[in-house]
Formats: sequence, structure tokens, C-alpha cells
Amino acid sequence: MRRPGTDRTDRTDRTDRTRTRTRTRTRTRTRTHRLRRSAAWLITLMLALAATMTAGGPVQAAAGAGPHARTGRASAATVDLSRWMGDMRGYLDDQPLNRIAMPGSHDSGSWSIPADPGLCTSGWSYNVAKLDPKLAASISRTQSGSLTDQLDQGARYLDLRLCFEGGQWRTFHGAPMGGLFFDATTGEAASVKRWIDAHPSEVVVINVSAAVPAGADASEPLTRLHDLLGSRVAERTELSPTSPYGDFVKAGKNVVLVDSSAGLDQPWAWHSDSVSDRGSYPAGDPSWWEILKAFLSGSPPQRIYDQTLTLNQAALARDPGADGDRFFVLSSIVQPDLQIPQLFLIRLLSPFFPASVRDNYLMHLANGLNPQLVGKLTTDWRAPGLARNMNVVAIDDLGHRPQGDLQRAVIDINTLPGRTP
Repeated sequence: MRRPGTDRTDRTDRTDRTRTRTRTRTRTRTRTHRLRRSAAWLITLMLALAATMTAGGPVQAAAGAGPHARTGRASAATVDLSRWMGDMRGYLDDQPLNRIAMPGSHDSGSWSIPADPGLCTSGWSYNVAKLDPKLAASISRTQSGSLTDQLDQGARYLDLRLCFEGGQWRTFHGAPMGGLFFDATTGEAASVKRWIDAHPSEVVVINVSAAVPAGADASEPLTRLHDLLGSRVAERTELSPTSPYGDFVKAGKNVVLVDSSAGLDQPWAWHSDSVSDRGSYPAGDPSWWEILKAFLSGSPPQRIYDQTLTLNQAALARDPGADGDRFFVLSSIVQPDLQIPQLFLIRLLSPFFPASVRDNYLMHLANGLNPQLVGKLTTDWRAPGLARNMNVVAIDDLGHRPQGDLQRAVIDINTLPGRTP
């Protein structure tokens, strides 16, 4: 016999259990719905990311471009130096190529000169260099990165010097020789071609000079470069140093070959007089008496730096006159000749000096000059009367600047009022 109230208690328990099951089913459906929504959102995100990578190149490139890069007005402080012209085309499109401020590298191929080099017997400094090839190498190596490294670091002007020695073309400076240039396995010519092909918005001026023994063909390296680069090479009958950057890009011509020594009469071989330094190149080849006087006075490096900075500022301030139709290469470089006695002593006392000084003396000097160049480019040389004349700024050891500050200081000149179209 059931006690009074038992049925009511049972009904209450059943109701509670029913409510519990209902709440459980509701929470389960809610969690399932949330999971489905999360999964759908994740799939959508993945599809969007895949579309971006397929249509717009690598994620890194898309992220690094930024809104100003997409409109061609990227900041010089943050632009990708390997493609700065394309990302800053809003400043450059209507500018003559010879009025675009661009970094260049001095003696670009010298990076591969080893510590104990072979010598170019046709080189202008061969008779001196053969007395001490290691010392000669230390003041001949002006760059620390390969040609494509220099291009990636923002250089749009290459000073390419080639020597024909032992039946092969090698890079050289003065007399010390570097690596093979046209070699199919290790030569740099092929890597330069790949870089040019992969960067159609970056216009590169390559100034080629050749040292050859009697009877050799000094035009061969320029002809081989033309054949290699093909349709990318601009012709001087269609374009000129004063043609706007945008015209080069629209025509698909993003390399200019300057013939500094061969005298080729071809439309794709731009004459040597299409380039001028406007008196900015530091005087070299001093007499032994001048070298001795400098040594006895201590020959402080700042004297060398002051010479370069003074010549540079005077060249920028000078009315270009007839040079206004040419490329202008500002030689912001070290002239080490007066430092030869100091380097000789350093080599005698080599255990007391690091290799960065003993074996790379010219770049050691350049690392003293380059911060002063940054200072000038970010202050005095931004004045309208100087900045308006700036074109190529040729630099020693271009790749060793922190965050590319020197290259960025040059490139930023293009954004100044009065230079933008």
C-alpha cells in the first residue's frame, strides 16, 4: 500500500528528470551549433588565405606591401629594398630616370676577390699589386655581398669591371681578380639575369668596363650580357637617361647596358658619355712623395672622408649644364691610396689587428665614411638646391648598413617636395 503523497513525489521526480534532459539536449544543440559556426568560419578563413596566396604572391609579400605600397607611395623607411622602385612608383613614374635618387654600388664585382688573389695583368695597378697581392686585395675589395645581394639591398646601378685573363672573364678591381663571371656553374651573369627577369619594375643601370691584353676583344662581355638579358635591354635610340621611369617599365626594358670601354656602335650599347660623375670622384694615384707626406702626418682617415664629402656636396650644388642629359653618378666612396703605408704597418703587425681591418681595409674605411653619408643625406643634402640634382649615389660596402639606413636615406630623397610629379 502506497503512502499518501507518494504519487505526487513520483510525478515531481519525473518532471525534474524531463527538465534536466531538455536542458541537456538544449546545451548540446547549442554547443554543436557553435562548433559548426566555428568550423565554417575557419574554412572560410583558410579559403580566403589560399586565394590571397594564389592571386597575390607569398603571404610575406602581401603583408609587407601595405596600403601605401599598393598605391605606389611606400615609405622609404619600411619599403622592401628588393622592389623599392615598384612600391614607390607613385613618386617615380613621371620622373626622368636620371633624376631618380637611387643607391649604386662601387666596384660591384670586387666582393669575390679572395685574400690571396690572382692578378689581372691588364689591370691598371698590376705593377704595384704584384709586389704584395694580399695588401692589394685588402684595398680592392669594396663590397661584401654578391651582385644579387646588392640588388636586393636596393642598388640600381652596378659598376661592373671585368678582366680577360687565362681565356676567362673575371671580376676585378685594379688588378686583384675575383670570381668567374660567365661560368655556367659559378658565374654571376646567370644569377643577375634571373634577378632582372623576376623584378620587371626595377630598372638597373649596369656600367661595364673591360681590361684585356693586346689583341683581345673588349666588347665581348657587353655583347654576351646583351645576348643573355635579351629583350630586357633598353635601346638608346628609343629611350634616354631623361626618359621617365614609367616609360622604361611600360616598354618592358628594365636594364641599361653602358659601354665604358669597348666603343660598340649598337643601339643597346649606351655610350660611356651617357654617364658623368660631375667631378665627385676622389682624386687617386698620388705620387710616392704625397703618400710619404700623408704617412708622416698620420694620415687620419677623416681627411679622406672630408675629401669625399666636400667633392660630393660641390657636385650636387653645381649646375649640371650639358650633364643634365646624362646619368649622374655621385662617387660617395673611399679613396684609400694615401692609407697604403698604414695598411702596410697593419699587415706587419697582423696578430694585433682583426681580419676585418687587416684583410678588408677599404671596407673598414668605408664603415667610417658611410655613417657620415647618412648624416648628410638626412640633413644638408635634402636642401632643394642639392636634392634636385641627385641621381645615382655610388657606395662602398653597400650591404653592411643597419636596416639599410644609407640606401633608405638615398631613396627617401625621391619623396621630397619639388621632386614628386
